[in-house]
Amino acid sequence: MLIISNDVALHLICNHYEFRQMQFWKNSMTLEDKIAAANGRPTGFDYLRLALALSVVAVHIFQTGLGDEAASAYLTPVVRPLVACILPMFFALSGFLVAGSLVRTQTLPEFFALRIIRLAPALIAEVVLSAFVIGALFTALPLSEYFSHPKFWAYLLNIIGYIHFTLPGVFLDNPRPNMVNQQLWTIPWELDCYIVLGALAFAGLKKSRTLLIVAIVAAHIFAMYWYSVHEAKSPLTAKAAVLPISFLVGVLFYFYASKIKWSFALFGIALAVSYLLLRFPNGDLVVAVPLTYVTVFLGVANPARNKLMLSGDYSYGIYLYGFPLQQAFAHLWPGLNLGSAAAVVATVCFAAFSWWCVERPALGARKLLKKIKWPARLRLSAPDRTVMEIEDAAVRK
Repeated sequence: MLIISNDVALHLICNHYEFRQMQFWKNSMTLEDKIAAANGRPTGFDYLRLALALSVVAVHIFQTGLGDEAASAYLTPVVRPLVACILPMFFALSGFLVAGSLVRTQTLPEFFALRIIRLAPALIAEVVLSAFVIGALFTALPLSEYFSHPKFWAYLLNIIGYIHFTLPGVFLDNPRPNMVNQQLWTIPWELDCYIVLGALAFAGLKKSRTLLIVAIVAAHIFAMYWYSVHEAKSPLTAKAAVLPISFLVGVLFYFYASKIKWSFALFGIALAVSYLLLRFPNGDLVVAVPLTYVTVFLGVANPARNKLMLSGDYSYGIYLYGFPLQQAFAHLWPGLNLGSAAAVVATVCFAAFSWWCVERPALGARKLLKKIKWPARLRLSAPDRTVMEIEDAAVRK
């Protein structure tokens, strides 16, 4: 009969447990593996974009129907993390996907041109429709005075990212008064993120990630300093400085996709940590890393494709048209009512129009960019081996 002492048995059990844990960790999938398993196009990002866009519209239902103060009664501290996470997740998702676009791009002019093709046409269409149709229908001023007003012409500067929220005489008596396009405040932040990423790429980001890590650390330090001396304007959403930080962390996750594990355990931990951090206003400043993991974990998942929901990328159109249409319906039927629901339906319809009639045709211009012979001095350095390995499995945007 073999007799094993308690110490020996405990040692064997511990070694076996550690071995199993090491094997599990070694065999578990990475973000890169999940992307490759979906043939480079996981549907998780598509569903996530749509869900985040509709979440923005859902939050604006309370603001446009009741006004900011009344909406705050619904958005309690317990609910705040569910609202505050939306925009950082949007920017983290954007950072991850745009990093893939950067890796596949050979020159900076091509990279920026691709960004313009994706964003500008739909934005121009929405601004023109808001100014010439919605504004003209709902202004309290005579049309001759409305179209000649300086605010009208200033509003058109939204086309180039110089944001103006108001049109003369429009929505003056709404629960959320004198506001046409509140959602556009994130556009300059998104453009700044592209500029920073382009600068990092020019400085050699494709070969070295050190620059990116330094930029993320510096952004965290600056944000902490800034908000130590400045008060945040809105307690309902995450602080604005969190958006570019989340974007950069999303870029970092792309470049380390072959190293980061896709784990339900890590997802649960990141989700819990993100929620707790967002319960406290200053916690926003350090939420980017766990919240980006939550975002990318969901994004690289590959649930079955719903042909109707994913027949097009409607998220950008929902983001653009949601607030002005909700303001229009709130002007006619203030409060939370059937008008609020009708505004959501109208938003989805306009988003479909935006995708099929504006965005998708504009994306055809990408083929022309490929034909341009860019000067050799404008070429970006080639990516290192790790980045090249995940390029074939990259999520395209």
